[in-house]
Amino acid sequence: MSFHGFYSRPLFVSRPLLDHDGLDAWVKANGFLEPLPARTFHVTVALSRIPIRQELPERDSNDLIVIAGQRRRVVCFGGVFALTFGCAALNRRHAEFRRVGASWDHPSYQPHISFAIDDGRDLSSLTPYRGRLHFGPESYKEPFADNVSLATQRKFMYK
Repeated sequence: MSFHGFYSRPLFVSRPLLDHDGLDAWVKANGFLEPLPARTFHVTVALSRIPIRQELPERDSNDLIVIAGQRRRVVCFGGVFALTFGCAALNRRHAEFRRVGASWDHPSYQPHISFAIDDGRDLSSLTPYRGRLHFGPESYKEPFADNVSLATQRKFMYK
């Protein structure tokens, strides 16, 4: 299935975290009870559950480096803990997909990496992971069908 040019299906665009060892070590050092497998760590660039009916932006085949920094937080998104971080390049890229008609299920875009299932802990005193984040090239895939529950998606994605 081609993802270049005109594409009229739902779309999931992500970048894998290539240097996941640092974040994985931080997750383990902080005692998260249900960490996700480090090989699944990624940042979502776009997730359009409705078909995009315009020409897609060309896939970015370059790596992306987010330098070590202070603009990070750990939050709970829909039952998973995630590391949020600032990245102008990802914000611009997400906006490109929105301009060609990609939907987005949230009020705004915040780059993040989901790393553990919510275990109910208080995150207020947790110091976020501050190491460099090295992401690989973009991957274009079809997202899960709407009739698959979020819990089922998580079990499938993180096994």
